[in-house]
Amino acid sequence: MLNRKGYTLARISGSHHVFVKPGENPVSIPVHKGKVKPYYVREIKKL
Repeated sequence: MLNRKGYTLARISGSHHVFVKPGENPVSIPVHKGKVKPYYVREIKKL
């Protein structure tokens, strides 16, 4: 979803995947066992 919005994966720090987009603040998403909690999916949709 973030890739479609123009964000790219900048780095992975532990379980947090950090996405960046020029002109925007970085977005950090915790990923556990390959899954993201529904709360973060809703927040991504708001971007």
